[in-house]
Amino acid sequence: MDHTLYNYYFNFSDRHSLKLLYSALNVLDDGVHVINENGVTVFYSKALELMENYKAEDVIGKHISKAYKLDEESSILLRVLKTGKPVTNYRTTYYTEKGIEINLITSTYPIIIDNKIIGAVSVNNDITTSKHLIDKVIDLQKQLYSNLKKNGTRYTFDDIIGISPTITNTVKLAKRIAVNLSPVLIYGETGTGKEIFAQSIHNYSLKSKGPFVAINCAAIPATLLESALFGTIKGAFTGAEDKAGLFEEADKGTLFLDEISSMDISLQGKLLRVIESKTVRRLGGEKDIKVNPRIISALNSDPQIEIKINKLRKDLYYRLAVVYLTIPPLRERTEDISHLVQFFIQLTNKIMNKKIKTASPEVIDIFQQHDWPGNVRELQHAVEHAMNYSEDTAVSLEANHLPPHIIKKFSKLTVINSNPVFGNKRNEPLKQCLLKFEHEMIKNALDNNNGNITRAAKELGISRQNLQKKLKKLDIT
Repeated sequence: MDHTLYNYYFNFSDRHSLKLLYSALNVLDDGVHVINENGVTVFYSKALELMENYKAEDVIGKHISKAYKLDEESSILLRVLKTGKPVTNYRTTYYTEKGIEINLITSTYPIIIDNKIIGAVSVNNDITTSKHLIDKVIDLQKQLYSNLKKNGTRYTFDDIIGISPTITNTVKLAKRIAVNLSPVLIYGETGTGKEIFAQSIHNYSLKSKGPFVAINCAAIPATLLESALFGTIKGAFTGAEDKAGLFEEADKGTLFLDEISSMDISLQGKLLRVIESKTVRRLGGEKDIKVNPRIISALNSDPQIEIKINKLRKDLYYRLAVVYLTIPPLRERTEDISHLVQFFIQLTNKIMNKKIKTASPEVIDIFQQHDWPGNVRELQHAVEHAMNYSEDTAVSLEANHLPPHIIKKFSKLTVINSNPVFGNKRNEPLKQCLLKFEHEMIKNALDNNNGNITRAAKELGISRQNLQKKLKKLDIT
């Protein structure tokens, strides 16, 4: 270190420089704690005051063991002060003298000048609230599933709605997959129903009497996800209890890992070891515990892209994707839309105590034109929105009941009345207008691409298979 430059900027005999430095540290969201070579606190930031419900004057000038229920073995700051080795991204739970439980992710570094350790500094991120919320979510999820089928599921293959060859073939393949116990990787866009397929596979398999345990890897920070998956033993870190992880809970059943590429890449390596060895070691433990759940994982983005951008380990992908199942998006199974709409109407009638019998032809036409980026989930929400907007005496969902973004998108079709392609029939039904508009768009796309169906489909933003169906429906050669 260039001490001349150091002293120029931070002359600690200069009260103004010291005040400037302290003010800068106090604006950080992370809590900063500095001790000197004797283990006495010399700086305690405002953020740390909020985390620990202390005042700086309660801590500054005191040895760290006096302010906390800690000693040289349990205090990371004292350990780093003694060894001179930094400890980063360490999860710790401890109690203040006031009995407040604190959960932190802390990185602690020695302060070294002229090869001499003159103190230590820790930078802390509070996860107390996150930990409690995540524990509560996991517990609530267990309670929710426990109130359904005995194995913690609610869906079977009978709950998958659709008559299109696309979805029926996918169900047939999933049933074939289910009877074996190979790991399955399910790929599907958001809202296609990946967990419904995962539960259905479990309930169709030889492990159906075992538990179905699900976790969304994107919803839990890596530091908490590890203990949730593998469990902990008392003493793994201060405040840790003997607790089984999800691998143990799912033993003899199925463990469903949703959004697997959201898992921290280093944790993916640990997951791979557990899957390959069929043993898990709890955090802080020395004993390997045999576990053998079936692993079903899911992704909502292309796994090859996830591998390329280093969000998914290639070796883990090959281990998880022994069997690969693709769930089709709704835009590739438009024949199923009317059946799904009818199902969601009946379901929502029970919730809202309404008597809607069906959706109007205009609504179905609009739904079949929409590209559904949110897939089946978006369709369900659209139906629920329309049910909310419908009158109590209504028996049919109408176009004006639909969500604003859909109305806005398809309101452009009303201008076709003044378009010479369609004449000036202002009283012509919307269904006929839609068909004429669709017919003209498809003809233009085919003309623009010299009759090439693949390129025309790309221009229209639909699949080749969908375009071929429309050509037949509209009698376009």
